[in-house]
Amino acid sequence: MTKRDSKQMCTRARTTAALSLLAFGGLLFASVSASADSWGAISIDFKTAQTDPYFGVGGGSSEDEAITNAQKFCVEAGGAECKTVVSYQQCGAYAASGKGGGWGKSSTQKTAEAQAMAGCNDDACKIVTSDCN
Repeated sequence: MTKRDSKQMCTRARTTAALSLLAFGGLLFASVSASADSWGAISIDFKTAQTDPYFGVGGGSSEDEAITNAQKFCVEAGGAECKTVVSYQQCGAYAASGKGGGWGKSSTQKTAEAQAMAGCNDDACKIVTSDCN
């Protein structure tokens, strides 16, 4: 084998390795981005006003899809009169006291929960659910 042949083989090996790495990275990125939900929604059953209501949290690539999924999961959990209380692109939360409830949405779960508690406005309020995309 000549020095030139050896150099060409080394160059081909590096090119093949680089292309393989790019292909793997592309597959990895595609699988991660395809599974990520850009929208979330929380639906609550309002048939019984309580501190622990039936609820559903759904995600989707659109707001409508997230709402549809949240409604479906609320009904599957046992809810009879499920209504969406909040849709969000980052974080959402719902708090209830039995007398009322409040929702929040924010870039952080902690802030969304604080907003939900403030909206509930009752000492008996507790976070029912919260979620982040």
